[in-house]
Amino acid sequence: MKTYDDNTGKKSALLGKNVSEASHIEDSRQFISEMSTEKPWNYVELIEMLSRRADYLEKMITVEEQNIDGAPQGKLRISEGKGKVSYYCRKYGEKNGTFMRKDQAAVVNALAQKSYDEKVLTASEKEVKAIRYFLRNLPKTPPEGLYSELPERRRKLIVPVWTTDEDYIQEWQSVAYEGKNIPDDTPEHITDRGERVRSKSEVIIANLLYKNGIPYRYEYPLIMKGIGTIYPDFTVLNVRRRKEILWEHFGMMDDETYAENAVKKEQMYIKHGFLPGDNLILTSETRNVPINVKVVKTIIDRLFS
Repeated sequence: MKTYDDNTGKKSALLGKNVSEASHIEDSRQFISEMSTEKPWNYVELIEMLSRRADYLEKMITVEEQNIDGAPQGKLRISEGKGKVSYYCRKYGEKNGTFMRKDQAAVVNALAQKSYDEKVLTASEKEVKAIRYFLRNLPKTPPEGLYSELPERRRKLIVPVWTTDEDYIQEWQSVAYEGKNIPDDTPEHITDRGERVRSKSEVIIANLLYKNGIPYRYEYPLIMKGIGTIYPDFTVLNVRRRKEILWEHFGMMDDETYAENAVKKEQMYIKHGFLPGDNLILTSETRNVPINVKVVKTIIDRLFS
């Protein structure tokens, strides 16, 4: 089978097994389908992490240079024999060095520290150099971003290797489900998205998620082994990590029975692998200490931005 190069138009022989074009495309699409749901390292996140690491090491380099400049001259040589350890200060050109007496223990410690600091300095300098070189040579657009940069007419002809964030969000939000029934005699609370929730506090959480463009489902059913079907207040999508996070708000923590049930629910989540700060958010309030909007905003900024 022959193919044409996209840039030059020249023919090139396709090497490999003699398979039909149809099966080749099918195999490729199957592989791409399996790959598309995986979320590789976030490009911006990777760059920021490495930049912070390099900045940290450069500060460490400055500190270690100062420590080394203030250390005693020479290098420490340690000799062991007949169950005895002896220390020597070896200066430039000396083979054995000067024996260090017991009253010179502080100098011995300083020389040992200096040797360690020099190793830390060398390793830090090498790592910073490698990180800076890596960052300088990264492509402007990561592989998973190339599809979005193509013209619409070309995108229609291509199966992307990675599902774009927009497509992933659309697919996630298109899932149909039946939430927990809200009794008719319950006070009506409507979010900016037009859905009915159970409390004013849930309206605040839902509206802040919606305002910040963070996909969520309200009271999406979750089957928990040994428990049955439960309905977390919110199931929120962290698009950057392609990870679902549950959000439970406990609104009547000054009620003793309610508070006890809230603690039991928290323990249930933890036992089933939902950990606060990872894939579980827990907020609460009492009559005298209502939900704090700034706290909710901070949680959203920290976990979803």
